[in-house]
Amino acid sequence: MVHAAQEEDAVSISSTHLLPVDWLQELAVFPLPRTVFFPGTVLPLHIFEERYRAMMRHCIRSKRMAIAVALLEPGYETDYDGSPPIHRVCGVGRIENHEELADGRYNVVLRGVARVHLTELPQADVPFRLARAEVLDARQGTDRPSRDALTTLLSTASLVATVVRKQHADFSLGIAPDDPPHQIADTLADRLLADPEARQDVLETLDVPSRIHKLTGHIASVLGQLESQLHHGRGTVQ
Repeated sequence: MVHAAQEEDAVSISSTHLLPVDWLQELAVFPLPRTVFFPGTVLPLHIFEERYRAMMRHCIRSKRMAIAVALLEPGYETDYDGSPPIHRVCGVGRIENHEELADGRYNVVLRGVARVHLTELPQADVPFRLARAEVLDARQGTDRPSRDALTTLLSTASLVATVVRKQHADFSLGIAPDDPPHQIADTLADRLLADPEARQDVLETLDVPSRIHKLTGHIASVLGQLESQLHHGRGTVQ
């Protein structure tokens, strides 16, 4: 395993993560069909396509140890091997660990450090996509979320966790009492939302009170689905 590159020429993305400015000028893009990546979360990847093996080699050689993980827009299947449209707001992760396997595939661990808006760069002499990234402030908003709004979010999330623990006893929401509201929202979205469109909706909502309101609604829908499944005895909680 090899750890992330050095911290010089960096700007603060949060109190605990740094992302060098020059990496944002030419960032490798990894489009995926069902993956939405949130700041403050960890994403393990198994990279096997040749163009993305080349992406990993490029990141390692250039020491730009970060990747933008972008959700593909609907209809990507007809042009998957080309450059199908992607959602421009996505998550960027630092390559925290990577391992090259004997056959050239990679196991990678990304740690999410920022929301960004991508502007794709002209096709270079590489088989993967590159973009310039503008960091979006995950904490923006004129008002802090109200105590009632945050309490409702946490209560709804806890109800989902209670249902999930009936079949996965060690399930955790992954939040800490001193986490700021914007990180609580991102962590809960990552832990509790499976639908890519719902996840992308939360990711693109920069105003924190609005994000918490939307997330509470999405999680309430998940709770309703889980309770319906259990009531009708239909299978297991995923």
